[in-house]
Amino acid sequence: MLWITSVQLPAFGRFGGEEFTFRRGMNLVCGKNEAGKSTLLAAIAGTIFGFRREKDRFVPWGGGERCEARVSFAYDDREMTIVRDFLTDRVQAVERSGDRLLWRFEGKVSPAGRSSEREEYLAKIEEVWGFAEGDIFRNSVFVGQRDLKIEGDGALTTRIKQLLSGFSEMDYDAVVDGLEKELYELTRRPGGRAKDRELEEVRARMAELAEAWRSTSRTMEEVGRVEAELAELRGFIDASRADLEKGEKYLQRVKKYHEATVREAALRKEFDRIQAEREKVEALESQRRTIEARLAPLGNLTELPDGFDRTIEAYCAASERLEQLEEEMAGLTAESDDVRKVPLGLLLSPILAWGAAVAAWFLVPATAYVVTGIALAATLAVVVYAARLNSAGNANASRRQGRIDGLAVEIDRLRSEAARHGGAVAEHLGDIDPASARGILEEMEGVEEIVAERDQVASALKVLSPSDDLKAQGAELARELAVVRETMESVVGKGFPVMSHEEFTAAEAKMQRLAGELKEKDRAALVKEQELAVLRTGGLDLEAIAEEGEELKSREQRLVRRTGALRLAVELLRETLDEYRATYLARLSSEINGKLYNLTAGRYREARLDDNFNLTIGADGELRPAEAYSCGVQDQAYLASRLALGGILSRGRKLPFLLDDPLVNFDDERKTAVLATLNLIASGHQVILFVHDERYLRLKGADLWHRIRIDMKGKPDGQLHLL
Repeated sequence: MLWITSVQLPAFGRFGGEEFTFRRGMNLVCGKNEAGKSTLLAAIAGTIFGFRREKDRFVPWGGGERCEARVSFAYDDREMTIVRDFLTDRVQAVERSGDRLLWRFEGKVSPAGRSSEREEYLAKIEEVWGFAEGDIFRNSVFVGQRDLKIEGDGALTTRIKQLLSGFSEMDYDAVVDGLEKELYELTRRPGGRAKDRELEEVRARMAELAEAWRSTSRTMEEVGRVEAELAELRGFIDASRADLEKGEKYLQRVKKYHEATVREAALRKEFDRIQAEREKVEALESQRRTIEARLAPLGNLTELPDGFDRTIEAYCAASERLEQLEEEMAGLTAESDDVRKVPLGLLLSPILAWGAAVAAWFLVPATAYVVTGIALAATLAVVVYAARLNSAGNANASRRQGRIDGLAVEIDRLRSEAARHGGAVAEHLGDIDPASARGILEEMEGVEEIVAERDQVASALKVLSPSDDLKAQGAELARELAVVRETMESVVGKGFPVMSHEEFTAAEAKMQRLAGELKEKDRAALVKEQELAVLRTGGLDLEAIAEEGEELKSREQRLVRRTGALRLAVELLRETLDEYRATYLARLSSEINGKLYNLTAGRYREARLDDNFNLTIGADGELRPAEAYSCGVQDQAYLASRLALGGILSRGRKLPFLLDDPLVNFDDERKTAVLATLNLIASGHQVILFVHDERYLRLKGADLWHRIRIDMKGKPDGQLHLL
């Protein structure tokens, strides 16, 4: 029996450091939903066989850099422990017998990888379990929630069939396919059906040899004629090749000379360009030195910041305007109050009139009223005139005072502005008066023109190479020109006739025609040589033709015997495989029927799996698809097929069954029947049943089981068993 002894989960999903131990026979693991039962089951399958897609589901909830599980199982007085790091698929495995180490492994075992390490590990797992595929495990002895039906691709079902039929150690299908392929290659040439078979090729070749024997006598005459034509072609080729080599050597020298002349012209052009650019750079540098000499006497005027001329202009304008307003202020302040007085004669006239009136009252009383009226009128006129003069004087004084106040405000503003701009000017030029500043401003206009001229020269120099670089380039070009001239002299030499370009082109065309004609003659000579070789081979080597004919006859006889033997072997082996597979399907159906009978308490006793693992269930003497029955019946039938399949795959190993709550859709009667069947199976297999309903702990006979309760934190809440 092979049975799982313990599972350690140092970092796997919700588990962190928990350990679970199991015993032979019936093991009941109970925990509420989300307690981690399915995670524990997945850890067993994943540790042994690995995960292809879902390992990210089991990264530790608390984080960290580990995702690891350890599974131990015992068999044949041996124990194996497997540790897998799921982040890297690094596996460590140890097999012991007591204290004696039997086998040790460490390496990367990725389900989708390919390596010698992986092959070694899978070979050991297949030796112990009978298979090394995780899909086989999950479709036989491992039953997940709502996962009773056997499902998978064609490769999976084919592999299960091999295991059921006992062909896992040797793939007899592959043997038959190899024999058929060998027979096909023997009777058909690779490349398509339109080509002859190998036997037909042998016989056709034999006919060709017979014809070659008859044509040998005719080829003897052809040999002499072809040899004479070949000798004539060879003579022409040798003479033409000598002329061609001599002409090519001459043209090569001429070509080198012309290439040197072209190179010399290009170098001369570049040298002249460098010289012209150098002269231009030297002229610009001379112009820059002249400009800098003009700027030298101007001192620090060239270093003044941009816009400083506007600062000086503002300083001068404010100072000049301030001076004007201060002069006007002084004039207004110096003016006295201009009070216009009433003329003395005008003031005396009322007095004289009143004197006359008084005299009239005493001297001429009749005129006293008239004279008194005149005196009164004169007095009123003088009073009115005096009042007007006083009003005009007051208005003039008010206007003058208003002008003085306005000038005072403007003078204060101008003084502040002049002081601000004067400070900026003094920062760069020192303390200077406005007149001197005005002179500097005029000088700055000339400086700006000179600086602009200097900047223009500097910009022109930036786009040109430095004078030293141009000198170095000129010297290098002069050296290259000397080398080229020396090459031209060495190529030409004394007495060498130099062709013009037109003559050289015509000579090249002539050489090309001669080379083309020589190639044609070479091809013609090659054809003649091949023709001569064929004639000599076919017409003169009669002994070789006879030997090949005898060999072909023997080969034909061997092929006939071999083809018959291969056809017979393929037919017999294919019939044997078909007959044997029919027997293993019948045996599987028989095992399913027995399990179904026990699981359903005798209600159903017939079920079959066809070659594609489609399940049918019998009722009332008629087989119907499993989908025609209730979910409970389907689950019972699929569970029976899983138990039957796992039992057959176990062979002598007695593999454990791992069941993740397969009784969810079962009523109490079905549960009782299933548990009785599992108890029966547990006498020969280890059974680990995961359930969420704690009532299983109180069932009749449950006290004989090894019971484990998992709390909601994923920790073993005590392991209940008999002492």
